[in-house]
Amino acid sequence: MKRWMVLAVFLVIMGLWVGVPMLGLAVEPGTVRLFAGLALAAFMFGYVPEGDLVETGEPVRLWRRFAAFLADMVALFLVLHPLLSMIHVAAAILAGVALVFSYFWLHPVVGRATLGQYLLGYRIVPAGGVNGEPEYAHRTLSAFFALCQFPVTFISASQDDAAPGTYHWDLESHTQAVRVEGLGR
Repeated sequence: MKRWMVLAVFLVIMGLWVGVPMLGLAVEPGTVRLFAGLALAAFMFGYVPEGDLVETGEPVRLWRRFAAFLADMVALFLVLHPLLSMIHVAAAILAGVALVFSYFWLHPVVGRATLGQYLLGYRIVPAGGVNGEPEYAHRTLSAFFALCQFPVTFISASQDDAAPGTYHWDLESHTQAVRVEGLGR
């Protein structure tokens, strides 16, 4: 599936999630949101990029990572909100944190990009030439914290001695972000 088609599917499902209840087209908006969220979840975990992917060698800049993070967080909100609103608040917070962590952790472990990473053309891989196994859990926690603290991270990444596309969470976890392009068939 091409990136624009993935974006179109994402926007249509998001439109159903928001538009149908807003326009009053459904008696119970919770049901529409639940099924739209489940459809988006199935899409997020089930899509397979068409053709082979080739690494381009370009650095993945901070703006691209932040935009992918926002796209993923919007998608996760649309998926998790209807499900977690049905349970007690404390349990919903714990389940939500665990599910968000699992989403960002499992995708690089199995060698796939998240929805946001796919839309913005990169993925996370083990760093080449580094001794040690990639620590995806460490990367997930430190990258999540750094992207939530975006202004501080942007200032530190814009210093003269900072290498473009290389950030502390990559170095500490023995991973790297690589730009990819689909070859298509």
